[in-house]
Amino acid sequence: MKVRTVLVPLVFCVLIAPAAALGAIPPELKYFVEVRVPTLDVAADLAAEGFDIAGIDRKTSMVGVVVTSEELDALGALGWPVTIRATNADLHAVDALADYTDPQELSTFMDQVVAAHPDLAKKITLANVTFEGRHQFALQITNDVGLANDRPSFILDAQHHAREVMTPEIARDLIDYLTSRYATDAQVRNWVDNVNIYVVGSVNPDGGMYVFTNDSLWRKNRHPACPVDNNRNYPTMWGSCNGSSTSCTNDTYRGTSAGSEPETQGLMQLTSDVHPFFTLSYHSYGEYLMYPYGCGDPDERSALDEVAQGLNAILENDAGVTGQYATGPIWSTIYLADGGSVDAQYNLYGAYAYVIEVTSSSFSPSYATWRDVTVARQRTAWKYFLDKTLDGAQIRGTVIDAGTGLPLPAKVLLQEVTFTHNESPRHADAYGHYRLLVHSGETYHVRASADGYCSVTQEVAVGTQPATSDFLLGRPAIPQGVSAVAAGDNAIDVSWQPAQNGDQYRVLRALAPGGPYAVVATVPGAQTSFHDAPVSGTVTYSYVVRAVQGCDSANSAEATASTSGPCTVGPAFAGLASAATASTSTCAINLTWPGAATRCGGSITYSIYRNATAPFSPSPGNLIASGLGGNAFADHDALVGGTGYAYIVRAVDAGNGADDGNELVATAVPTGVNGVGTWTDDAGDSGAARMTTTFPWSVLPSGGKTGPNVYATGTYANGVCAAMTTPSITLQGAPALSFASKYDMETNYDAGIVEVATAPAFGAWTKLALNYPDALSFAGNACGIPTSGAGTVFSRTIASPAYPGASYSGSLATYAGQTVKLRWRFSSDGGITGKGWWVDDIAITNAVIPGTCSAGAAPAPKEPSADGGMTAAKAASGTGVDLTYLPGCGTLDNAVYWGAGPITASPVWTNAACAVGNTGRATFDPGDPLPDTFAYFVIVGQHGPAEGSYGTSTSGERPEAIGIGACDEPQVLGGTCP
Repeated sequence: MKVRTVLVPLVFCVLIAPAAALGAIPPELKYFVEVRVPTLDVAADLAAEGFDIAGIDRKTSMVGVVVTSEELDALGALGWPVTIRATNADLHAVDALADYTDPQELSTFMDQVVAAHPDLAKKITLANVTFEGRHQFALQITNDVGLANDRPSFILDAQHHAREVMTPEIARDLIDYLTSRYATDAQVRNWVDNVNIYVVGSVNPDGGMYVFTNDSLWRKNRHPACPVDNNRNYPTMWGSCNGSSTSCTNDTYRGTSAGSEPETQGLMQLTSDVHPFFTLSYHSYGEYLMYPYGCGDPDERSALDEVAQGLNAILENDAGVTGQYATGPIWSTIYLADGGSVDAQYNLYGAYAYVIEVTSSSFSPSYATWRDVTVARQRTAWKYFLDKTLDGAQIRGTVIDAGTGLPLPAKVLLQEVTFTHNESPRHADAYGHYRLLVHSGETYHVRASADGYCSVTQEVAVGTQPATSDFLLGRPAIPQGVSAVAAGDNAIDVSWQPAQNGDQYRVLRALAPGGPYAVVATVPGAQTSFHDAPVSGTVTYSYVVRAVQGCDSANSAEATASTSGPCTVGPAFAGLASAATASTSTCAINLTWPGAATRCGGSITYSIYRNATAPFSPSPGNLIASGLGGNAFADHDALVGGTGYAYIVRAVDAGNGADDGNELVATAVPTGVNGVGTWTDDAGDSGAARMTTTFPWSVLPSGGKTGPNVYATGTYANGVCAAMTTPSITLQGAPALSFASKYDMETNYDAGIVEVATAPAFGAWTKLALNYPDALSFAGNACGIPTSGAGTVFSRTIASPAYPGASYSGSLATYAGQTVKLRWRFSSDGGITGKGWWVDDIAITNAVIPGTCSAGAAPAPKEPSADGGMTAAKAASGTGVDLTYLPGCGTLDNAVYWGAGPITASPVWTNAACAVGNTGRATFDPGDPLPDTFAYFVIVGQHGPAEGSYGTSTSGERPEAIGIGACDEPQVLGGTCP
């Protein structure tokens, strides 16, 4: 639990100058001070405030901070005891570093090692010359170092921060230990023979040299315009969680862009090139053993933590005691830090990356006292990682191309791990080798995949040692020689040559070149042809074939063909384009769509389907209109205001009755005439709850102000950034917002604000001015809400939250005439939580409010062939009849009646065909007519409160359809089609 600011006297313990001289120190000087804090959580707060935290002595609760004169005053204002230990004006402090290894000396040492051990050590120049003309160097250590090999890699780096002079000593000791003992130490030989070991002794050589010549407190690189903290400059989560600064003068300045600095680029390039399994980055001080991320937990925390805890159990601290390093993700173990090297190595390159903060109380302890002790103890750490590289709990193996036998740099993933921080896909290296860190004693499912290959998944049980899972990835060959030819009326034959590894074949067909294709057949591997029937005559089909063996091959080359016979396909149609409320007193929804194109030459009509929910499948039960011409329809058939409706429109060829088959859905809610009024939301007490919420926001059934329901976060977690958002609202006049609220948030650390964004993008959110009750003194919250003074946020610990008598309110006049969204955004930091935030009875005045609407009647359709145009013809065989007609605009269904002539005043109808649709074509069988008679046919609309008053025959309109009865499903016909 965090204990916040405790006011105690400020103590100046000046070791290098009398206290009276402080006022004369130039403001550009910096001090190394120690701050005694009530709890170690305060260190994270200081880091979030932008202070340069040099280290944390956890035993004494002393935080080392490097500050300017102004920052020293700010520390004093917080009231914690401050002791000044050194300044960068103290030349003795620079002299005291003389025994440590500077970057130039380290480079010379590397040269000496390479000369003495040319088969074991190779000096590598990393990317880009630094700003002061230096190079970053890495020393590669492995047996036969000049020859290519497929060994796993390990990277150790040091001195990201220039003043951390103990860390290059650890790098130097590793180099010396491995090369000098290779000939005599079997354990060293095992590492060097089987691992590519890379040592970057000084990531920041410019800054490192500056420490030894000018400023013992220097942290950053030596960018001439604005020096950058390299360990806040890496791309992963760069600038994302208030763990760095945008100010050039701040010691955690992250740079102008992610990865902008040559030092950052050098280590990134090395990591990309060598594909390390583990990396270990050394910093000082405070005795921390950490892993990603600097802004939150990794998805593989269990496996990462097992490695860290295993090392912590054997790693001695400065007191010679094991198990005392603070261990966990960076953000929660020490403080928020975005743009760090280990985050990028893990996130972008798949390395299992760790950082160790060595020494307990100084970044430049006495060389004579601590150097040899520290490097000897840290041998435990890098030896541990080399052992884990070869023998720890992991899944490893090789991915091979089954066809060529060559290694395949395939993607390899664990199905038990879902990455949620935009991690790059994990993959095998150029040799096809992969290694995945896992938790011991678990069973995993490993999946290997590559473009153009069938994916393979294998189950792997892991103990405490490596488990091997090799993969052969293949894919059947693409079928060749695909052809398509007409095979008589309404049939096409598709054929192809046998494909290697083809157990089956899939035949796919499209009505347009390039697809979209649909599978029309799957045939056994011994078969290399397919008879596609029935298909439509006169149109051109495009075919591709795939071979199948576990997965599909890529598509073959396309073959096309057309054939004879009736044309039976529906039109080419894009589907419904829009559905929108008509905003009229009668509830109505306006539908629009683009025109369809006939494939068979018939005229085109449109059918409308409506359902209460989406998605849905069109059927006679949800057909509301058919036979429509044009590209619009107004549905006002008994719609209920405020209720959502889903629609599908299909194009129909009147010549063959076929539709296009699309299932594209559009939805809308009918409302009445718009007015100006007050938009309200009481979380569902008196209407629908309208807000879109993200966890932990939700509607709670109790706790509201005027009714039971309320929007609330409930007791929240650390590191939360969550909002609830209104739908889009159009404002008029002089609008204003009011709402009821109560809350319990950690004072000055967790906060809530209200923001506004404008249409159409709703992308730029601006804090809305309200009568906020509180201030926010500290940054570091998950949303990055900046610090601000009194009356700017909700942020206060309230043991018994209660609604005040008056609402919170603010003007929206700036946004009059615009469409906006509002959101209530809540943000917590990394420690101490509260009961949460309640919001109720939201009201926005002078908003455009949709009015109510009343249900209307179904539109009156037209009689089929009301304007003539019906024909009857004997079918090609048997006694069937093909009837063509003009579809009734809006008509749902039709029936056909027939009788024998000659026609008298009251003809006798002998039979009927019911439910023949409204497509423009009906086929039915009236049987053989009597001798010397002729058949008489009439088509009549169906489905409605009253039947049509007339039918249509081949000789014109007839009245005889009234009350026929056989298919009596009355429908109002005539009138104007909507």
